Amino acid sequence: MDFIATKRMCMLINNPMNFFKKQNQSEIIPNQKLALVASYWALSTALVLIIIKSIAYFFTGSNALLASLIDTIGDAVLSIVSYCSIKISLKPADHDHRFGHGKAEGFFAQIQASFLIGSAVFITFETIRNYFNPTNIEHHALGIAVSIIAIVLTFILVLVQKWVLKRAPSLAVEADRNHYKGDIFINIGVILAFSADYLTQSGTVDLVISLCIAAYLAWTGLKIGKKATDMLMDREIPFCERQKIIDLVKRDKRVFGLHDLRTRQSGMDLHISFDVELDGNLTLEKAHDIIEEIDLALLKIFPHAEIIIHMDPQGHTHDPRHKREGVHY
Repeated sequence: MDFIATKRMCMLINNPMNFFKKQNQSEIIPNQKLALVASYWALSTALVLIIIKSIAYFFTGSNALLASLIDTIGDAVLSIVSYCSIKISLKPADHDHRFGHGKAEGFFAQIQASFLIGSAVFITFETIRNYFNPTNIEHHALGIAVSIIAIVLTFILVLVQKWVLKRAPSLAVEADRNHYKGDIFINIGVILAFSADYLTQSGTVDLVISLCIAAYLAWTGLKIGKKATDMLMDREIPFCERQKIIDLVKRDKRVFGLHDLRTRQSGMDLHISFDVELDGNLTLEKAHDIIEEIDLALLKIFPHAEIIIHMDPQGHTHDPRHKREGVHY
């Protein structure tokens, strides 16, 4: 049973009269399995583009189109990696993985980053080789037509991924979307390369655009690698997101203080924990009701969150659980 379902069961048992009232105020639960839909769509798109770009490169011999083809082959590999990471990350928690398997997304994102950087290096060396051993580009119209088809298919894929990310914030899907968005500009660059070669009969633009594609792949790989490292190292979520938590909790006049706020991302799940100061004279049931309301309010903003809130009497901020001073606000 997932976290939100467990909370609802507790609400029903502890306070059946208010269960349905609070239920209507709670968030719509996004379907995390939608991330798999994005992976299927991405892989299908990549396979189609590999076929048509391979045919086009065979006839044209364009270095920029070759770079685009290598990028698309990389996209297919990364989409497979993305699918595997999402599939593993969606596995429920078990006895050996009490926090679930979300970190698999960070691990596989590192593989994606390494592959992108490796592709950039390969394209760079291939471009240098072609500079010293130039080949003539032919069938310019075919190359341009294939690039236009690639732009249309990729644009549709990016829209699908955007729709999925609103409902399932997967790092794997986000990584996929980032480099597919770049593919649109890559294909525009290929069109420019063909056009320039047709007008000037010079392969210089083709080589320059090829190097630009390599630079873009390297930059994307580094960006994905950083996000993956942040997840694996339990980096705090951005300050603006932390501030949303602080502001929401402090708006409740029954809460006298908040401390020891800690957050970390694990796949599509966000883990939030903090302590609140409450009136020491409250009954356990009253204090529990306050915490439950804060839980539900936070889940409206962070639907994939798992939240742990510790209650302290007002003025009691020292906690022996935390060994490092000054880093848990």
